[in-house]
Amino acid sequence: MSRDSAPLVNLISDVSLILATCLALSCSRGGERGGTEPSPPSGATAALTPSPTPLPLDPEAVPRPAEGDAASPTLVFVDGLPQKMDPEAAVREGFTIISLRDDWTPYIFSEFTDAAGDILPNRYRQIYIGLANELTDGDGRALDATDRNYLEVFGIPPALSLVRRRLLEDEEKACHKAIDYALLATVDRVPLPTPAEAKSKAGQIAGLRRRLEKARIAGHHETIAALVTADNTLADEAAAVETFDQRDLALKHAIARLKCDGHLGESTRFRVDPNDGHFRDALQSFGMRHMVYEYPGLRTGTMKAMALPPLESNHAQFVRALRERVVDAVHILEDGTATMDGEPATWVNAAGERVPVENLVEKFTQAAIEQLGVETPEKLLAFLRQHPAEDFKFLNVALRLPPLPEYYSEHMELDLIVDRGDVWYEPAWKDDGVLYTQGRDRMPRLHLYVRHGEQRFPLVKWPTTIGGWRAEQAPNGYEYYRYKNSDVGRRILRQIIAGPTWVAPPSTPIRGLVKNANVHGSRERIVNYDEMGPGYLSAYGLVAGYFFMPGGEGRPDGDNGIRAHGSSDYLSITNSSKFSHGCHRLWNWAAVRLYDFILQHRHKKIIGNRPLNAVRQFYKDEYVYELRLQTRGFQFELTPPLQIDVLEGRIRGRVRSPIDGYVRKPDVIYPPGPDPSPKGGTEP
Repeated sequence: MSRDSAPLVNLISDVSLILATCLALSCSRGGERGGTEPSPPSGATAALTPSPTPLPLDPEAVPRPAEGDAASPTLVFVDGLPQKMDPEAAVREGFTIISLRDDWTPYIFSEFTDAAGDILPNRYRQIYIGLANELTDGDGRALDATDRNYLEVFGIPPALSLVRRRLLEDEEKACHKAIDYALLATVDRVPLPTPAEAKSKAGQIAGLRRRLEKARIAGHHETIAALVTADNTLADEAAAVETFDQRDLALKHAIARLKCDGHLGESTRFRVDPNDGHFRDALQSFGMRHMVYEYPGLRTGTMKAMALPPLESNHAQFVRALRERVVDAVHILEDGTATMDGEPATWVNAAGERVPVENLVEKFTQAAIEQLGVETPEKLLAFLRQHPAEDFKFLNVALRLPPLPEYYSEHMELDLIVDRGDVWYEPAWKDDGVLYTQGRDRMPRLHLYVRHGEQRFPLVKWPTTIGGWRAEQAPNGYEYYRYKNSDVGRRILRQIIAGPTWVAPPSTPIRGLVKNANVHGSRERIVNYDEMGPGYLSAYGLVAGYFFMPGGEGRPDGDNGIRAHGSSDYLSITNSSKFSHGCHRLWNWAAVRLYDFILQHRHKKIIGNRPLNAVRQFYKDEYVYELRLQTRGFQFELTPPLQIDVLEGRIRGRVRSPIDGYVRKPDVIYPPGPDPSPKGGTEP
């Protein structure tokens, strides 16, 4: 069976109705031939003078549009107190408009218009809004009352009215008051053994406890601490018991936190076991809500999030969501990751001073937080109580943010460098078929550089991926290993696709093209559009940049299928044993920031939706499935393209160049005769 477009159509209709009175507001950005960019509302008239006195912190005093009025009040915040001002006047006076609205999306999913003034459909825009507002799932279906969208790890921060709802709901929960957050803060991690391992460990600790107690009584000591003071040889055993007890108590409070937050149902039957599905899913859900990049468990990052009381953790979520809106509105990228020769990157300003490449993301975010008056969880609680959920259908704020560095301009000279790091071409398994980890001390990195006068320096340096040995289905129907190389050399970035679709080639293993899903109350196997997109779980994530081999002299650009794109497999990006199929993966939020920044600082054409209408049928487990892909996504074209250099990296191992062809999997029995060739025919 296949999934048609009906869920998408219903989603667009439902969300459009909900947001019918919302009018997008942003500064005008001049687009080129092929489309124009968002502009301020036509209803903006003569400038108004700011109120002589700040509006009081009273929900009834906040200016709101009349029923049916699409006008969007803009509040200028001074020392945390709002004043009403005309948006055009605010921009003229140096304020920056930041959208706090529920229909906000990053620039790549904005509404653009063509030369005739007609809207260019951006198919994924309404899906993004539905996901951010916790209205729908990735398939466009309405969420059940108990379902939650925790999608920050996938590049979709929650709408601010959703943050508000979560914060106020948590404030009303009595169960949070019974959790010892101070205790959780003292525990770095809690190992999660299997039941058999837990039983064995408990037995060991019981033995140590009996030995210590016996020694305490024999030595006439009042406490174990006094015993250890008198006999230091027992210090390690006492510490082991203390650590066990502390972790055991922390585990109980961590489980209470999972239940109180709704990740574990009160009636859910589970075992404290890393292999227990309910417990693992609860830990993963908690990590996704708090944007923890760890495998499900009670590791360091998860424990730090566990130790934050709900008011603090919700404040952190609000700041993260606000950060993406600030970054998008101001068109900045620098986040403190840029380095040169292992040292923080610097540049020389017009005054001849050598200064660091600042962390503009945090600098501007903190300025926004201070001007909104939400620096602390308590102040945020007051702010959100002042603004009911309805306000976030229309609310924009005008903030006076710091000046941009002098190297900023409308069209910046940018280029990308991809350092492949350590590269292994030889197969990752021994002659007996046992897989092993090929060590990588130097991991792949993606750098974005800017040229300013005679200077060239990096703005960001982010982890990425390169290709490696991956399973591939050959024409004979059997799976083999094949080395998926990441191209080396000069490339260009001409196309950027928002909400991209990945077209699975015939070599894609069929097992990845289907998934289990609930359909009309029953569990069925359907086409796995999650993998192909458009969507945050797709192989290309939320946005992809196409790495082309530059053409010239009448030759078109060449395309080997290499992209730098967002990825839902966010843990693979920093894992030394994980590889892509040749592309350069980025965290979805990083990919969105990168391409937002490039598009807002380079000349471009806005092409719009690229129809695809691809149809494919395939056979799996006695069923025939039909796959339909309607679009490649929403296309932008850089004019001129941006230069890319992919560095060879450091070749490791005995094999010095990529192996071209299939390599048999050690655990598969293949048919007699020569193996097929990826290029057709058979291997000699």
